[in-house]
Amino acid sequence: MATKMLFLFALFGLAFSKLPHKRHCEGETKKDSPTLCSNYENIEYLDKTLKDNQKELQERIAAVEGKTRENLETLSSVQEELKRIKLQTKMEINHTKTQLQENNDDISSLKKEIQELRKSREREGVNINEIEERLNVTERKLRENKAKLENLETETKGAFSDTQKLLNLYKNRLSHLNTTTQELEGKVEARLDATKTDLDTELKKIQDNSKAFSAKLKQQKATVSKFMEETGSKFRHVDEQLKIQNTTVNQQKADTDTLKSKTAVNAKVAFSATIIESRDVFTGPKTASTSSILIFNRVFTNIGNAYNSKTGCFTAPLKGVYHFSFMTFGYNSYTSGAILVKNGKYQVSTWEFTGPDASDTTSNTVILELNANDTVNIILWEGGKIHTSVFSGFLVFPTS
Repeated sequence: MATKMLFLFALFGLAFSKLPHKRHCEGETKKDSPTLCSNYENIEYLDKTLKDNQKELQERIAAVEGKTRENLETLSSVQEELKRIKLQTKMEINHTKTQLQENNDDISSLKKEIQELRKSREREGVNINEIEERLNVTERKLRENKAKLENLETETKGAFSDTQKLLNLYKNRLSHLNTTTQELEGKVEARLDATKTDLDTELKKIQDNSKAFSAKLKQQKATVSKFMEETGSKFRHVDEQLKIQNTTVNQQKADTDTLKSKTAVNAKVAFSATIIESRDVFTGPKTASTSSILIFNRVFTNIGNAYNSKTGCFTAPLKGVYHFSFMTFGYNSYTSGAILVKNGKYQVSTWEFTGPDASDTTSNTVILELNANDTVNIILWEGGKIHTSVFSGFLVFPTS
């Protein structure tokens, strides 16, 4: 069986020898017709499948051989134990027979002595009760030894019977394992033959596909070469057009930079104004019937004239990003603070409650994106009252 297994392993090695150097087919697009890469992947798949089958069969064969070795070792151990029991039993039987013979000899000798004693009993007046008792004891021992011998023979026969049954069981199992091994070897050989035939057929098919693909590849190479020549000519024409366009774009960029520079000079917007304050003069408190818009009537700066000191509103002269800040100052007897609104909608605010401190100051800052003609102004909270306030803003940069 070992020779058959070596033959099977050799056949596996021949059928599943490693493929040549590995091709790298990453990035190849999927096509309807076979390619060298797809054929090679088919070969790799077959090679992997056959190797997996080989590994599985080798593991099953190894498991069967291991089980067979275990059964043989167990059978050998049982045979050795049987020999030992047989030898020990034989020795005990011989020893018992020897003791039985010795007891028989003793009984015969005692019987002779009894006969002699009976003949000379009246003459010598000897009491033979002691001798008869010894004889009875010897007979009991003899019967006990005989019973032990019979029990020993019965146990020995039972042990031989059980051992023989176990031996037959192991023989049957060994025979079944041998049959299973032979069947497995037959299946492995049949499967190897079928696999080798399928592999040969698939390889021939792949070789035929490879030849057809090589011819098609040559044709495609010729087409690609022609296409590259035509594309090269078109690219040269495109390069010339791009150079002309680049010159035009550079000129337009220079004109745009000049225009931006002029626009930046003309788009300067900034203002800062405060509420004219005097002793004991306050603005507010705001009520439901009074206007809430704070009029910052003392103007510090008004570049671009976007702030109106009569209405207190800033109107954006152009679309862009603007920065605004405001501050209020008041006393603790009223709540103070203000709200910055854009087109009448609240944006940010400040708030200060009445409290134990003598005066309160609040401030806030915001950056807003405005369209042309959007308005921004400051209003009081209802019930609020301030002593003075500052409102400032400027254009950060224009947007298109």
